[in-house]
Amino acid sequence: MLFPPRCLVCGEFMTEGQGESLSLTARMNICPVCREGFVPLPAAHCSRCGRPFQTSLASVHICATCLEKPPVFDQALAAGLFQDALRSAIHDFKYRLRVELASALAAFMARELVPPFYPPEADLILPVPLHRRRLRERGFNQALLLARELFAQWKDRIRFNLLRRVRWTEPQINFSGRERRTNVLRAFAVPNPEFVLDKSVILVDDVFTTGATVNECARVLKKAGARSVLVLTLARVA
Repeated sequence: MLFPPRCLVCGEFMTEGQGESLSLTARMNICPVCREGFVPLPAAHCSRCGRPFQTSLASVHICATCLEKPPVFDQALAAGLFQDALRSAIHDFKYRLRVELASALAAFMARELVPPFYPPEADLILPVPLHRRRLRERGFNQALLLARELFAQWKDRIRFNLLRRVRWTEPQINFSGRERRTNVLRAFAVPNPEFVLDKSVILVDDVFTTGATVNECARVLKKAGARSVLVLTLARVA
């Protein structure tokens, strides 16, 4: 009565029972209207990069881009599409420092994902790292917060120091296509390759746009001896 729950996305008061109970979190405090704006990845998508296909048929196969130039990572999957309420929530999470959204966003991921992504079938879970300068500016790594919420039962597999960002890069949002790939080239390193040698890895990030960042991470991880690299993101640009 004194402190009724409010939707974490739109801020509207929620009536009792509107919060969705999930095993991952006590309540997913997002109202039904905003929850409808969390659009899951379509059933029709590329089995390699996760790109959604423009069809209503539940078809999963490799897209033409991946056939022509396969990515370094083995498979990528997103929980939802980077649009509507999910896009707003991610922006609030990252740029308005709404860290309380991490648990609700992770709950959405848990609801939409399947093995080998969730539950995780990998030896290591690595968040895409931020450069120390960006980390000081923001105060947190959104990929690490998502990983800790989503994989709380497997926290012993989460390692934030095995993959490091060793070169400052401008935000990828300022670039497109080939410029993004150039921007992150040699921006990551694995200081201790012996810890990833012959290990399967789930790489966690918030948004998959062109895949340039996660592909570069996968490149250095495989160069260090990782057996496989799966890419898991909260959302994907359609």
